[in-house]
Amino acid sequence: MGKIKGDLNVVVVNASPHVGRIFYAKMWTADAEPTAPDCFSNDGRTPDEGAAKPQSDRCDSCAQNIKGSGQGNSKACRYSRRIAVTLEEDFGTSLEGEVYQMNLASKSLFGESVDDRTHPFETYCKYLSNNGKSLDYVVTKLSFNEDNDNQSILFTPVRFINKHEYSVTSKVASAPEVQKMVVMTPYQADMSGRQPQLEAPAEKPKAALPKAEPVEEVAEPVKREKKVDPTPTAKKDLDSVLKAWTEE
Repeated sequence: MGKIKGDLNVVVVNASPHVGRIFYAKMWTADAEPTAPDCFSNDGRTPDEGAAKPQSDRCDSCAQNIKGSGQGNSKACRYSRRIAVTLEEDFGTSLEGEVYQMNLASKSLFGESVDDRTHPFETYCKYLSNNGKSLDYVVTKLSFNEDNDNQSILFTPVRFINKHEYSVTSKVASAPEVQKMVVMTPYQADMSGRQPQLEAPAEKPKAALPKAEPVEEVAEPVKREKKVDPTPTAKKDLDSVLKAWTEE
């Protein structure tokens, strides 16, 4: 959905059921091409079956989950959670029902709340639950947390959604493509978008021409004389032929 410029009001229509994990062996740089992770987990407990290079049988005992395995005192394996949202401003327009995917990193998931209503995502979910509501029943304001270097996202409830908005969000939430948005797969993480270079087809070898065989000399054809039948046979007329077939 691009870079967020200022606050953004959304309805969270779906979210991955667990906090996942994602690990890249190479250090991230601004000019690096996006590639699939070396290891990842959708449940945060064990590596996913689609992980290219699983680092351990369990996430909690993995060496990449130890502080200091990453830059500074951080962990090399990062927390991650995916959510699917619709924009409040899209309701009543031609974009109504469009769903966007967001990837939340650890600082947007955990940490201290700013006040009683503004929280990181995990605390925000608990806050709504304690008040008898779920994510898809409220319009949520996304805002940057300017107090940290990574500008993490904070979540604040704005209002309850109305009947029309609920009819839209409840419909798209159950769509298969939206459910896939909140599950990480290797191909989703590989977003380079580069098409494989096609090689020119190999030129087929030309078939060898058959060797010419010596041609035998053939005698010049002689025109045969036409033989004349001295006693030509009279042709039978059609009536006599049919009569003979009938008699047989």
